[in-house]
Amino acid sequence: MPKPATTLILSAMPSEIRLIQAQISGPKSGRMACFPYVTGMLRGRRVVTAVTGVGVTNGAMVTALFIQAFQPAEVLVSGTGSRFNPRILTGDTVISTKTIHHAAGSLTDQGMVYRKVRGPLAGQMTHWYYRPAPRLLKLARAAIAGYTAEPVTANGKTYIPRVLTGVVSASDLFGVSDAKIADMRKKLNPDIMEMESAAIAQVCTQLGVPHIVFRAGSNRTQSNPGNDYRLLGQKAAAAAARWTVYFTGCLAGAEATQ
Repeated sequence: MPKPATTLILSAMPSEIRLIQAQISGPKSGRMACFPYVTGMLRGRRVVTAVTGVGVTNGAMVTALFIQAFQPAEVLVSGTGSRFNPRILTGDTVISTKTIHHAAGSLTDQGMVYRKVRGPLAGQMTHWYYRPAPRLLKLARAAIAGYTAEPVTANGKTYIPRVLTGVVSASDLFGVSDAKIADMRKKLNPDIMEMESAAIAQVCTQLGVPHIVFRAGSNRTQSNPGNDYRLLGQKAAAAAARWTVYFTGCLAGAEATQ
């Protein structure tokens, strides 16, 4: 009898994974190297959930370790990011159609020149952006219509946040200057900026594991986001987690009908 498919769900911080793990039935805790994880059933799907830590190195390291150990059918990234595009409100969850390394290439007097870099195999070049698995993106787009988000109160307003597709950019930069923002907007036009997803997407792509990224907007993108992130990060983490739990159920349902 074939082994049930497993979904690996990764978040950068405990606050981003906590609501997801709270929904797991029959949870069991373990440790991979120094990284704790929780496994069990989530909305009919067997899952492994873990915190990567912040930044591209942590994201890539944990992703590679857990893919090797658990051989997941797919990887979901759930978390927060600063709101680069003004169309994104706090709590809006972006399903990434492209995940970009916004610090991959050469920094010139005219800003960034984005370029591929040499990969681990002879003649292999790794890209500066990655797209999600088409089947996961198709399922996520279809799932939006049946999803009901919880209200968010932020920035002086109460509203129902949206789930929408967009572009996510990542690097080891927590805040960026106005000049960097202008350069990114001109060349990349991202919706969300954060610190892990491009590295996770690259590992998944190189190891042949389907992935998709879900990031909810917290504070606006700025040079010193500390205080604003502390005020808004938890709201964004909860919004992304709720959508991820819902999507996992949709994934289980789609698997059952195949």
